Amino acid sequence: MFRIRKEIKLVLIVFTILFSIYLGVKRSNLDKIFIQADVEIDLSAANDIFENSFNNNKINFEYQVEDLIEINSLLSEINKTENTSTLYSEIKGNYNLTIFEVPVETSGELLSKLRNVDGISNENIQRAGLVLESTDLKENLNNNQIAKKRIQNLINDSVSPERITSFRKQLDVIQAKIDSLSIQKDIQKHNAEFDIIMLSAVKSINGNAALRSSMSVFILTTIATLTLLIIGLIISYYIFVLMYKLMLVLGIRTSRGSSSNYSYNYNRGYGRRTKRIYKDKDGNVIKKEEKE
Repeated sequence: MFRIRKEIKLVLIVFTILFSIYLGVKRSNLDKIFIQADVEIDLSAANDIFENSFNNNKINFEYQVEDLIEINSLLSEINKTENTSTLYSEIKGNYNLTIFEVPVETSGELLSKLRNVDGISNENIQRAGLVLESTDLKENLNNNQIAKKRIQNLINDSVSPERITSFRKQLDVIQAKIDSLSIQKDIQKHNAEFDIIMLSAVKSINGNAALRSSMSVFILTTIATLTLLIIGLIISYYIFVLMYKLMLVLGIRTSRGSSSNYSYNYNRGYGRRTKRIYKDKDGNVIKKEEKE
């Protein structure tokens, strides 16, 4: 009969258990769940945009969250808001970094939603206060517009080609100044009507939810692996038994079986024979016995 030695059985049992535990740990990342690893975010590009902006109100939100589902859902809702524009966005598996502008009339409601998100770790608001339109900018713009009209009148009244050419050059310079001052005025108006918000959310590596999830994966993986290995070993055992019996049917003897048969035949063919001889006092043979 095909038998497995006791030592081999013990090795197979220990290997099955240890391999199942190892696979469960690796699959669930349970070996890394208690190691605190800081998530590195390159804030240089986002900080340049945020710090170099001149919006009257600049708000910075920072979060440490267990998952990014709530943040991503809120950002998706923000992007659908009218007149909202995203200036910078970097979304990874473990963090979200976004800068966007929202109209002043809707920022109050949005700030309330952002404050209610779980995991908020920092909120910073920079307000420029009441910003009045620059007097110098307005005065310069008016002066250049007056100068433009005056030169246009001079061109209309002049008959000399040389003077007309000179006036037109002066008109081009004044028009460039008016365009520049108008752009500055529009920028000031935009900065007053829109708030800029910088949002950074980092997914926490540790946490009760992450631990529960990893433990669930560990237990399920370990049990499934252990079950499959046991089934596989049982199937393998019966395959070896069937192969062994097939070899016996075909007349193929194993070394163990052959040696035992040889020993048996040896004892039968070459058994010991005992011979006894009985004599009297004078040395004469009285009786002879032979036994196998």
